[in-house]
Amino acid sequence: MTTSRRIALMCVFALLTGCASQVTRPPEAAATREPVRALSSFDVVMSPNAKSQLADNLKFDIEALRGTIKRALESANLVAPDGDFKLTVAVDQIRVRSTFNAIMWGFMAGTDQLDGTATLTRADGTTAGSFKIATSYGLGGFAGGQDSARLTWLNEEFAKLLTQELVALRDQKKQ
Repeated sequence: MTTSRRIALMCVFALLTGCASQVTRPPEAAATREPVRALSSFDVVMSPNAKSQLADNLKFDIEALRGTIKRALESANLVAPDGDFKLTVAVDQIRVRSTFNAIMWGFMAGTDQLDGTATLTRADGTTAGSFKIATSYGLGGFAGGQDSARLTWLNEEFAKLLTQELVALRDQKKQ
């Protein structure tokens, strides 16, 4: 195999193993999407599964995630004292690679992950719906070795997807 082919193959492989994120809704949620005018409050909590993973992921900071979500929601004007919903974001799964593994092994060491469930609750306490958010970061080498860059990207991507979903609910056409 020629050197140029090897380099091209490595570049394609590196592009395919970067970062990913998605929002998924349960099938029953697709039929009924209630408009969200604003949130009266929000909270970020850890599921029992995420709490058990915390010992192996000491670099994860729930307060940093909470702050990033707060900034994203406020910048989209989704928080108001007279809001019609409360939001609870439960962190379901976390995985943060060690700096050594991220630099040395890159995507072969797996990906950093931050997955959670966002649940909207009406003022009367009934659940209005939920959706799941999954983010992963798989770059290696110098780009993947910066812990703050990896964790900041995960937090920001998570908050961005959460905000986009809520803005879509807010801005949907009322029938």
